[in-house]
Amino acid sequence: MRNVATSVRIPEHANSILSGLATKLGQSKAQVVEIALRELEERIFWADVRDAFERAAADPEEAARQKGEIAVWERVSETDFRDEQW
Repeated sequence: MRNVATSVRIPEHANSILSGLATKLGQSKAQVVEIALRELEERIFWADVRDAFERAAADPEEAARQKGEIAVWERVSETDFRDEQW
């Protein structure tokens, strides 16, 4: 992965938190920022997934379609794919 030098202005207290985390984790500030961004990205992803499931559950037609699809997959076993050529 290629590093890119950039400047981002952050409040003094945020820099203090960043420095403290870097020290506590034994990581550079850049590494802590990357970790934090990845964790935030994942948290947002799962919140979007949760929202999509809630919207689907609120729609009776979509909920019925999904239940039907789940029922089909529940009847499938790993042996059904044993002879598949990939």
